[in-house]
Amino acid sequence: MSDRTTTLNHESANRTATASAEPAATPAIDDREHQKLVRKLVALLIVFGAVVLTLFVWSVLERHPRTDDAAARANVVGIVPRARGQIVKLAVQDNQLVKQGDLLFEIDPADYEQALDRAKSALAALDQQIEIGRAQDEELKFGVKAAVAGVQRATAQLKQSEDTLHRLEPLLPKHFATAEQVDEARTKVAVAAQEVAAEEQKLNQARAQLSQLQTLLAQRPGAVAAVKQAELDLSYCKVTAPFAGRVINLNISGGAYASIGVPVFSLLDTTKWYVVANFREAELRHMAPGSPATVYLVSAPNQRFRGKVQGIGWAVKPEGEIDLPPSGVPYVKRELNWVRVAQRFPVRIEVENPDPNLFRMGASAVAIIDGPPAR
Repeated sequence: MSDRTTTLNHESANRTATASAEPAATPAIDDREHQKLVRKLVALLIVFGAVVLTLFVWSVLERHPRTDDAAARANVVGIVPRARGQIVKLAVQDNQLVKQGDLLFEIDPADYEQALDRAKSALAALDQQIEIGRAQDEELKFGVKAAVAGVQRATAQLKQSEDTLHRLEPLLPKHFATAEQVDEARTKVAVAAQEVAAEEQKLNQARAQLSQLQTLLAQRPGAVAAVKQAELDLSYCKVTAPFAGRVINLNISGGAYASIGVPVFSLLDTTKWYVVANFREAELRHMAPGSPATVYLVSAPNQRFRGKVQGIGWAVKPEGEIDLPPSGVPYVKRELNWVRVAQRFPVRIEVENPDPNLFRMGASAVAIIDGPPAR
């Protein structure tokens, strides 16, 4: 009996202990379940956020293509002299900034000064002849009039002599006129004809002298043009900067010989800068000439520059030969090629607010297309 009582008491104590322990374990289990749920929700939110962010970035990149395969470019103009001779003065150095109109170099002007002096002397001599001709103009005109009158008088005498001869010749067979009279009339006709010829020669000479003034006057514009050309050639001996820029490729010294049409050095136009950016072929549909763009240099990533798409590489030939169909319009044969799928095309972007102190030829840049062209 005592053993049974002891057993019952033991079981009763165990149930009491179990009952008292159950309420303490339940809150711990609930906390763990809650934490698992929170972690799952956080993971789902992270995945969802990553997907949304990826889609957003993809949408932005799709509508606003960008590339870091870009380089700065500027126009380079060769400085070509229009006169030949020895360079007697070199006024610039390599990489020097110059303003428009600054003297770059000077060619020995001696030969061109002599040519100018000869042209001026020829013009002065011609003007002197013209002045003499103008002074004699009235006298020459009077001489022409006198010669015309002499021709008319001699012609009238010739006609009178011929008429007399024509009257006497029919009378000679009838003995109403003598042979001596007829011979005398024939002599007068011959003399009158010679006098007419002499007067006509005088008239031609007078007219030729009068026409010399007109010839001299017609020659004067050519002489004036020769002087102006000589002055222009002399001005070419001083070569000035056609625009503001930077001297590059200067590899000569004073004393070198300059030839017409041969560049002496080059001038970099620092007022206009471009960025040639290579975009994937699939991105070309999001841009067109006039599309606004943002450009920055890798060397100065914190400074942005405005740009505008100026042209897309229409004439780019990815590889192989260009086909020419019967229509005459060339095109590039298209075929499935993974290299061709990733083909990049150059896009020329004009920088609207370049900083000459930052931009360099070939400097790496990043280009971003901001949207379609403004309408």
